[in-house]
Amino acid sequence: MASASGLSTILSVNVVTPKGVIAHTEADSVQAPGELGEFEMMPGHIPMLTALRPGVLTIGTKARARYAVSSGYLRVDPTGAVEILVEQALPAKEIDAAAAKKDLATAEAELAKWGDKPMDGDYVNLQQRVGWAHARLDAVGAH
Repeated sequence: MASASGLSTILSVNVVTPKGVIAHTEADSVQAPGELGEFEMMPGHIPMLTALRPGVLTIGTKARARYAVSSGYLRVDPTGAVEILVEQALPAKEIDAAAAKKDLATAEAELAKWGDKPMDGDYVNLQQRVGWAHARLDAVGAH
């Protein structure tokens, strides 16, 4: 759909993980957890590629859909299609808040034991686990 100016009035949005497509929809906006901070995009956005951090992805303003997402990337192509490529994503309605709280406590306890050891892949993985647990809790408002 295009407006009189020729700009699209709808964003075609795909949320994809290594396990497959989580969402494929059209929307009037996307709010995402950018690596440098939260941002919102509307139809007609310029092409771009940006890194995402774990957090809450909101698709649409009228028929809102909330997702917990892990780190990844968001790309807007020249046609205005939005591709969100993340390691993990869950619709808010499918999130088990109790399990996320337990995961958060476990990962934070393991991270606290790290001490002065050099940061390596295991440390980064623990940080990702903490971020994923926070994203799930934020998506369901259980923080």
